[in-house]
Amino acid sequence: MRLQRLWLKQFRNLRDVTVDFAEYYEPSPRQPASTERKAIRSHALIGQNGTGKSNLMEAIISIFRGIDLGLDVEFDYELEYKIRGYVIKVKGDLAQQKRPLVWVDGEKKFLDYLRINDDPRKENYDPHKGPRLLPSHIFAYYSGRNERMEILFQEHQRRFNRRQEITAEEVTPENTVKELEEREKELLRQLGDDRLRRLFYCRGGHSQLVLLACLLSNDPVFQKILENLNIESLESALFVLKQPHRLRRLEEDDILQGDPRFWYARGNVVSEFLDKLWQVAWAPIQHEEPKLIDFRGRRERQKQLYLFVPDKEKLRELGELIGSPSSFFRYAEGAYIGDLIEEVRITVKKRDEHGGKVSFTQLSEGELQMLTVLGLMRITNEDDCLFLLDEPDTHLNPIWKLRYFDDIENVLKPRPDAIVQGESQVLITTHDPMMIGGLKREQVHILRKHGQQTEVVQPDEHPQGMGVSGLLKSEIFGLPSTLDGQTMDDLQCRNDLLAKRREAGLTPDEEQELEYLVTRLEDLGFSREYRDPMYQLFIEQMYKVRRKPLNELLTKQEIQAQNQLAEQIIEELVKAERIDELSKIAQELAIKAKG
Repeated sequence: MRLQRLWLKQFRNLRDVTVDFAEYYEPSPRQPASTERKAIRSHALIGQNGTGKSNLMEAIISIFRGIDLGLDVEFDYELEYKIRGYVIKVKGDLAQQKRPLVWVDGEKKFLDYLRINDDPRKENYDPHKGPRLLPSHIFAYYSGRNERMEILFQEHQRRFNRRQEITAEEVTPENTVKELEEREKELLRQLGDDRLRRLFYCRGGHSQLVLLACLLSNDPVFQKILENLNIESLESALFVLKQPHRLRRLEEDDILQGDPRFWYARGNVVSEFLDKLWQVAWAPIQHEEPKLIDFRGRRERQKQLYLFVPDKEKLRELGELIGSPSSFFRYAEGAYIGDLIEEVRITVKKRDEHGGKVSFTQLSEGELQMLTVLGLMRITNEDDCLFLLDEPDTHLNPIWKLRYFDDIENVLKPRPDAIVQGESQVLITTHDPMMIGGLKREQVHILRKHGQQTEVVQPDEHPQGMGVSGLLKSEIFGLPSTLDGQTMDDLQCRNDLLAKRREAGLTPDEEQELEYLVTRLEDLGFSREYRDPMYQLFIEQMYKVRRKPLNELLTKQEIQAQNQLAEQIIEELVKAERIDELSKIAQELAIKAKG
């Protein structure tokens, strides 16, 4: 999955915006011509507050949401992307027609060709149904709460919940089921039910489920994620299930087909996950307690069921019963979204110097962010996904920020034993120079406002190698200096006093102030921001030499020649200024004469 180009006529504060996403890195001048080009997996969106970075992501979500749900066009756009070897162009034109226009490899198609898939290898293949031409999943992550973005995912979540409640027997004719062999029956039961919905909004509760999936896996990438979080192993996990609100009033189908152990919930989440969890858990305990519903103090009685997994061996047994770590996450996430899981109380063992046994709730916000985002990327490694991460660096420490894009690259690498390998793309908004310090210019997109228009450009230079200070003062962030206002004022005052001392001398109070400023600024070492140590040495020696009297540096003849040159330059400047003044006077006289 690779976004290639997006054009928006008008979406919120974005007007006539075009974003081009490079597919490959530019080759290095020293790189042999035969070297295979490296694909770009991740891009960064940079811009001041209010330039529309989050709106750009919402526009992308809205476009794919409308396509997947078969909705009418809401705004004018053009989107081009590449997926599974096909080049797709989708155009929304309010003036032309209600539904989006679609082209696949330059050939015009109906919208349903994108939405409804059929396997071209089938004997009775339907040519009106296209191959898989939409991203498997579009994940959105926001470090805080974004209700406007959450709304875009509600319909997919509602449909997903409904599908989880339907068993294979409900959607398959009885005579067809009887004709299938046992193996085919099992595949049919699982078909689609262990898949995540296409539009997926990452929530706080997902981090617990991702952690359990990581602990179940022997994948070295998962192990590296846990190592970075200083987590060694699982100590225990308490699954707190709850009665879903929708099952407080039962219908006949619920009683006939539901599982009484879980308040008559039904569907493959129950048969493929909760039933297996019941098998490995110790002494299930039913419980009822008042729960605080919201910040207003509203409470309600909630029926709960405690299922305790005592150690990592039992967790692995659960994983083996369910299948792969990705299947574990998909089913567990289905139970969470289906209102069957209240929480999972996990205790993990961290390295002794990092706290030993700790509860999951004691992990920092930064640890949870890293776990959720990187874990989901690895779980869906075999799919073609689009990840939209809005300021995921909010709670990260500087070390994690610096290596964030490298971590993404490692997580998206193919599994050595993978039969199918997906191609995913990551878009990240950020304000932090540490996040983009290792990127190439092709990966960075700067949003700038020009009146009512928004422009998206790439930097002229690679951010890689600039350093934080250099990035802040570059065109990417545009700061005139990385120094604070007080220090800038002190520098200006020092320079003014030095100039005055050379020309007219200083009063005793001014000499004292100058001495204080020189000492203070030297102690601050603001000149030590130079990244090249050889250049730093040069600067220090230059200031040392500049302190020497002029007659120790230049001969009398050189000083005289320098003064003559300075006088000549000043004369030329004054002459040019006088000529400009005379020209203006002449123009004014000419106007008056005509009048």
